[in-house]
Amino acid sequence: MILDPAARRATIIEQGDAAAQAVGGRVAWNDDLLAEVVGLVESPCVVLGSFDASYLEIPEEVLLTSMQAHQKSFGVRGEDGALVPYFLAVANIRSTRPQTVRAGWERVLRARLEDARFFWRTDLAADFAAWNAKLENVTFLGPLGSMADKTRRLERILDVLDAHAVVPGEDTLAAARRAAQLCKADLVSAMVYEFGELQGIMGGIYARRKGESDAVALAIREHYLPLGPDTPVPASLAGAMLALADKADTLVGAFGLGMIPTGAADPYALRRASLGIIRILLEHELRVPLSTLLQAAYCAYGDGIAWKLAPEKAQARLMDFFGQRLKAYWAGQGMDTLTLDAALAVGFDDVVDTGRRVRALQAAVGTPDFEPAALTFKRVANIVRKSGAEAAAQVDPGLLEAGAEAELWAALEAWEPRFASACSQGDYGALFPLLAELRPAVDRFFDSVMVLTDHPGQRGNRLAMLSRILHQVGQVADFTRFQV
Repeated sequence: MILDPAARRATIIEQGDAAAQAVGGRVAWNDDLLAEVVGLVESPCVVLGSFDASYLEIPEEVLLTSMQAHQKSFGVRGEDGALVPYFLAVANIRSTRPQTVRAGWERVLRARLEDARFFWRTDLAADFAAWNAKLENVTFLGPLGSMADKTRRLERILDVLDAHAVVPGEDTLAAARRAAQLCKADLVSAMVYEFGELQGIMGGIYARRKGESDAVALAIREHYLPLGPDTPVPASLAGAMLALADKADTLVGAFGLGMIPTGAADPYALRRASLGIIRILLEHELRVPLSTLLQAAYCAYGDGIAWKLAPEKAQARLMDFFGQRLKAYWAGQGMDTLTLDAALAVGFDDVVDTGRRVRALQAAVGTPDFEPAALTFKRVANIVRKSGAEAAAQVDPGLLEAGAEAELWAALEAWEPRFASACSQGDYGALFPLLAELRPAVDRFFDSVMVLTDHPGQRGNRLAMLSRILHQVGQVADFTRFQV
């Protein structure tokens, strides 16, 4: 018996590598399965088994699923990286009759592989048109129609995104649209009916075998990604766009029916779907506004859905949901909570741009000039928000008094175009030095001028000038969120 889990793991790896090398191969180790097996055995003893080479006609994803998910066994690869007809199992004791133990493992796996080969051949004889016809009778979610309805909505979402010029390239759109038509078909295939964890993966494999382009097959395979916070996003742009559409359709439908996650309850994995959208946008640097994506998904449903929440209310709830997910995502990367509150408070529709702004703000927070600047512009925001309704429509230079007030106006006129230009270009690193540059003029203004004077013209004029400052600064962060 080996009590130390690390020692058990090392023993399994050592025995497994030696067994695989004896047949000229190497173990296809799976870290998650290895951790599970380490917890299942106390006295690990690796068993090398084999199966008939004819089963290698089955895709390796199916072979590995049969071994790993159902038999807690590991595949073996040859020198060329392809699977060879061997597998490794881990027994909990060294048997005095190892041949019998090996035969038992082989018999059980052979039955699984025989089923898999039957499903594989059956599916190869079918076609996508027949599968899509069956999808008409597969319910997606309550009153939201069938899975066939969902595929048609995905096409419409992609068309709307194309109309907004957020799908780069006709070839990408064409591949994504074709993949949208086929991406749910494998749900009614024999293989996925038996091996549900292979949905999408088998769809991509079948697409290639049935003559679809590599781009379409890859998009189908990838459109469920990412499956979690540590799994990859779609590598292809067509797959990324299809994944965005699929997740947005699910989120919009669930929120419209009032199925909003509460506490730990999230039966439809909506948090995972929203995080998936966020990661895809960030990692592909796609400037698709969240509001555009969600509105496209709402429009794709058309009329006839008995929504429990009005679309406007549901979309507002959904945007707030995304705000929470963005905050959790960046907080998990070490971003300060107050910094995130300040950055997200002024908007996050463009997730890529928001990410750049968050990183620049986080970098600025630790500099010596930041706290004085934050205090100054927090004061500007508080005054304007309390009395902003009294601000004049435009600043009248004729009402400015000589000294600090006129100096601030002159500084503002020189500063404002540069700040606006940096904002429009997303050059957020340049903004914080610009804030520090304007701050002394604003501080002198507050020290020397009564903003809320009894003179209504001057009062409105001064508030208008501060509103101009706040309009620019408010594109970066809500400085009232900082505790300075």
